[in-house]
Amino acid sequence: MSEPGQDADVRAAGAAYLRAPGLFVVERRLPKVSDHQLTMLQAALTSAVSRFSARDAGVRLVGSIFLARQERLLSLFTAGSLEAVRAVNEASLVPFASIEPAVELPHTDR
Repeated sequence: MSEPGQDADVRAAGAAYLRAPGLFVVERRLPKVSDHQLTMLQAALTSAVSRFSARDAGVRLVGSIFLARQERLLSLFTAGSLEAVRAVNEASLVPFASIEPAVELPHTDR
């Protein structure tokens, strides 16, 4: 059972997350990709982010997750704009299917 006002606190925290700008998910479809190719793709992304960071582009690669059965690579970026994320990903020369703004939801303990 929750304490009085706790639900309101959770809703307020969730609303703050919804207002937080700058989180983006980039999706890639990678059929029949090898472990070595995944390593090279991640290195290309990291290199492109480093080049843009040297120019104060404000783009950061948070990390990537590969879903093997779905043959999808999802990379999480923070940036000031979708256009900045697009520019970094185009510079990496690693084709992508989509770039979507994302919302990080608050962690709640039950």
